[in-house]
Amino acid sequence: MIVTILVTILVLGVLIFVHELGHFAAAKSVGIDVPRFSIGLGPKMVGFRRGGTEYVLSWIPLGGYVRMAGMADEEVTSTLEGGGDPVETAGRRPGPGPGDFDGKPLWARVFAISAGVIMNWLFAVVAFAAVAMGRGVFEPRIAEVAPGSPAAEAGLRSEDLILRVDGTAVHDPAQVTMRIERRPGESIDIVVEREGERLTFVATPETVEQYSDLTGESRTVGRIGISIGADGGRAGPIAALGRGWSDAAYWGGAVVQFLADLVTGRSSAREVGGPILIGEISGRAARAGFWELLSFMAIISINLAVFNLLPIPVLDGGHLLFLGIEAVRGRALSVQARVRFTTVGMVFVLALMVWAVGNDVLRVLLR
Repeated sequence: MIVTILVTILVLGVLIFVHELGHFAAAKSVGIDVPRFSIGLGPKMVGFRRGGTEYVLSWIPLGGYVRMAGMADEEVTSTLEGGGDPVETAGRRPGPGPGDFDGKPLWARVFAISAGVIMNWLFAVVAFAAVAMGRGVFEPRIAEVAPGSPAAEAGLRSEDLILRVDGTAVHDPAQVTMRIERRPGESIDIVVEREGERLTFVATPETVEQYSDLTGESRTVGRIGISIGADGGRAGPIAALGRGWSDAAYWGGAVVQFLADLVTGRSSAREVGGPILIGEISGRAARAGFWELLSFMAIISINLAVFNLLPIPVLDGGHLLFLGIEAVRGRALSVQARVRFTTVGMVFVLALMVWAVGNDVLRVLLR
């Protein structure tokens, strides 16, 4: 339990720091003042001041923020820390000063807002590349095909190297499994390399009920009756970076697909996990070894990047939405309007957090 808690703090702390460091460095580089750099939300636990910035650890370890001077959500975050009414405060604000966010060119503001997501993405690329160099890569090569299985009926054989599943390029066994699991009872194309030749087969995964002791729930998944996984050896630096980029792109697409499935009902909202689930998986990954933990951190980093790009005010995507509206209209929304939207966004995000934690608690209680 203690190891799991410590690993969870490490995973979330590192990824939040990486994200906020991106915002901080980008803001400083374009002349935006940064009054506060916080790891954590809510009231300050400890901190120090240097160079015009207060660096703090806050009590709620579920996020962080870089407060940029003259930004609309500055009033909202200060309200969470005991400030006054954010809309009223915004209405009393003077015009933007030389170090204020709103006083900078549009491109500079887009850069400062985007930098957190970019840093999360780059962290994932580097982490996946390090895994490819340190642990090595596992090719999605078929080791065995069960007789009479959908794979056997489709014509797949052992030693086939799987290249694409359901139209998506795959690079390791886990990616193959995920793509097949998503299509129970539906025909999917599987592209393989066999003796130097590319071949395409069509298989229909069997419908199987799979219970997860981690989530405490059963779900319907697809199986085609293959075992896969061959050691491809350690990658060199150039190949590792390419692998890191392709893995980051794959997991980014997987997160977007999951969000789309939530909207369409293909995935259940009960599958949304919070810090407790992240902690449990972090603990398991740590016990499996350093490279497994680093891979998991890369996947969570991609999740954070995609989540932050959602067009919800208070998230990076919401700020980019405001800037997009400004680019189209030729002028920014009023500060009061942005503060109102940001306040609504803050409430929505907090509700999502409560939902995710509630799911975590239910999983624990129902096991």
